[in-house]
Order: sequence, then structure tokens, then C-alpha cells
Amino acid sequence: MRVAYLIQCHKCADQVNRLIERLSSVSDALVVEFFVHVDAKSDIDKDIVRKDGVFVLQDRIGVKWGHISQVEATLKLLQAAVGAEKHYDYLWLISGQDYPIVSNNEIASFLENNNGKNFIELVPVDGDDHRRYLKRNQTWYPTWGASPIFIMRVLRKIYNILTGGKYHSIVKRKNTLNAEWRFGSQWWTLSEDACRYILDASSDGRYLSYFKNCICPDESYFQTILWNSSFRNTLTQCNLCYVDWSEHKKNPKVLTLADLDAVKRSGKLIARKFDPAVSSELIAALDKSADI
Repeated sequence: MRVAYLIQCHKCADQVNRLIERLSSVSDALVVEFFVHVDAKSDIDKDIVRKDGVFVLQDRIGVKWGHISQVEATLKLLQAAVGAEKHYDYLWLISGQDYPIVSNNEIASFLENNNGKNFIELVPVDGDDHRRYLKRNQTWYPTWGASPIFIMRVLRKIYNILTGGKYHSIVKRKNTLNAEWRFGSQWWTLSEDACRYILDASSDGRYLSYFKNCICPDESYFQTILWNSSFRNTLTQCNLCYVDWSEHKKNPKVLTLADLDAVKRSGKLIARKFDPAVSSELIAALDKSADI
């Protein structure tokens, strides 16, 4: 089993390096390589480990929250991995603040047993979340509105109210893609064939042009392309990443040693979000449980 890990990061080079080291641990069943995109606004690229199988992209995007640049950075990683002209069974998009829950052998075994499936979250279409997310695509948003800072959140809320409220759009954009919208987490594990299809679908710029004026397009772009393709029946509707949103904040909970049992019981293969200031004991415990 061959896996290319696509890492998006912007801080904590030491943690990124530890993630790479951990995922590089010797396995008879898994061969891995890494393609790393460091946010162009960050200077940690010089501190990322250089060794065989680690490729740090030189052509970098300045990534902004909720902005099309999130998608563009991911496409850069896909282009680098596919363009390497090596065969990968899976391309796995992770952040620099992820960490594996299980050993490489367990990862390989899971992927072998589920070969052909594509692991990407799909929000159920009959729930309030889907209705709320639809507005992201159906309403035209100015690109300056994609920002997490307080004043922009306030302006975006006002804009949402003026354009029809949380769940409705007074004037819907024309769906020039003729696509059924789907939504979910930006993190996924996809077959090389599915990734090649995404690149082909992106090549004429129509998807990028439409999603440029959506909010958080990285949480719909890849789901929508694959849902409206022959890959639809291969989508598992969930990804392989454990995330804790129990604090109901803008960002997921930063995991600590107290979360070890929940992480291990999750049935997932990887987890986020880790921060070296508070997560070091948990990382050590995960390494120990995986016999690293």
C-alpha cells in the first residue's frame, strides 16, 4: 500500500516534523511520501525536515480562512503528488496539527481492506447543517468577507440577514456548474483516480471561478466534484479523522491527555487538533500505544 500524505501547515515546524517522523515509522505493509504546503505568509518552510520522500512545495499560496486560497493550496498539493509520476493507492490530506492514532501497519491494513473506497465527509442532506451550508454556495459573497476576525464575522452576519437569513437566499446565484451541492470537512483520504478526476474537473477553471465567491469553499469544492461524478458510489460519507467540536467554538478542541480514551475509542485513524504546548503527553501516549 502506497500513501502520499498532503500536509497543509503554517506553524509549529517541530510538530510537523514529528508528524512526518511518526508517519514514516517502519512498516512492512505501507510505503509513504509527503508533500508539504507551507502557507506563504509563514517562514517555517526552512525548518521543515528535508529527507528522501519529503517534498516541500516552493510554489506556495497565501492561505486565508474561508477563502478560495484553501482550495488552491490543496490543488497545488494534488498537482505535485500526481505530477511526481509515482503510483499512490491513496492521497491523504492532513494538517500540520494532526497526529495518527494507530500504527502504520494498522493504517495499511485498514486501507487494504477498504481499497476502492473514498473517505470524505458528506453532511446529511436532510439536516439543518446542509440547509445552512447551502447558503454558502447559493449566495454571492465578496472575497473580502472570508475572514475569521470579529468585525468581518459581524459584517458577514449582517450580510446573511440582508440576503435572506441563515437558511435562505433572497436572490440565488445561477448554478452555472449544474451541480448538486455537497458539504463536509476539508480533510479527506482519496484514491489516486479520484484525485486525478478532481484535477481534470478543475483544469478549465469553472469550479474555481464559481467557488471563488463562496464562503469556506474547501468544505464543499471536493465533495461537490466527486458527488457529481462516477465516483459517487465510492464515497463513504465520512473521513478518517477524529475531531472534537464539543466546545462549540470556531475551531475544534485542542486535544490533551484527558482525551486519550475518546481518541482511541473513536475508530478513526488520525486525530486533530494538537498543539505542542498542551498535547505533548497525549502524543507520547499515542506513540506508546502504537509501539513506536
